[in-house]
Amino acid sequence: MPGCRRRARVLSGLIALTALAQTSVATQEQFQFVVSARDADGRALMDLQRDEIVMTEDGIANEIVKVEPFHVPVKLTIAVDNGILSRDALAHYRSGLEGLVKALPLDIEVGLLTMAPQPRFVVAPTLDRNRVRRGINGFAPEEATPRFADTLVEFSKRLQDEFTRTRRFDSLPILVVISTTSSEHTSYQNAQIRSAMGFLETRKTRVYFTMTTTTQGTQGQQPLLGIALAKATRGRYEALANSSRLATLLPEFGAEIAALHKQHDNQLRVTALREGVKGQIRNPRIELTRPNISGVVSLDGLP
Repeated sequence: MPGCRRRARVLSGLIALTALAQTSVATQEQFQFVVSARDADGRALMDLQRDEIVMTEDGIANEIVKVEPFHVPVKLTIAVDNGILSRDALAHYRSGLEGLVKALPLDIEVGLLTMAPQPRFVVAPTLDRNRVRRGINGFAPEEATPRFADTLVEFSKRLQDEFTRTRRFDSLPILVVISTTSSEHTSYQNAQIRSAMGFLETRKTRVYFTMTTTTQGTQGQQPLLGIALAKATRGRYEALANSSRLATLLPEFGAEIAALHKQHDNQLRVTALREGVKGQIRNPRIELTRPNISGVVSLDGLP
């Protein structure tokens, strides 16, 4: 039944919502949550009215006092293995990345970095697509091994520093890694790498990997790290026998990232007035009453 499916979709975020709500200030009289609603064709709904959103707590209805747009944009970082065994794949890198960027909405911030001889930005995060395209076609192969793990750790560190400054998760960070299975160097210990990967999961980052097997076979730890991190972050891992697949695979990534941006940048923050209750949120239930729509709910807009 459509109504049952709608309720299941909305409530799919309530386990995490309830757990996070336990940290609410004890005297709080209002409660805010974020709804991502879609019509039957998958289009974002930004016109929900207060009477179309129902929140109850322990069976008691709370008054919905405000519904407002809530934007959580995607911020994309692309990391490319330009090491010693990548030379023959560069043409495929470039054509695939061109297709990826073309698939993105123009309001997605994109940064591009290379992994050899160390992680470094070729293009700092920008909305300027011409700069990104020049970067894609401008980086060179290096006679050095890539630093795959270092790239993950330093990407995680940047996100941790950002959170330390802002104390907010106000974007959906996405990392796309185009790598090979060549041997690599790293400056970090295993504990540091595991800690970085743990933060990326906590930060609700999405990580996409392509891993092309080189003529020398699998020698580095990249596949093990990539598979684990893609699974933990609900990303994607693709093992390739030939880099020519990148020409079509990377545009697929671009389409998925564009869909994530559309979802997260078109949400609604709802403010409910708690009726006669204080302290921790107890047994919240959130439903949408408009027919033939579905949705998910979260506290931070990152379901």
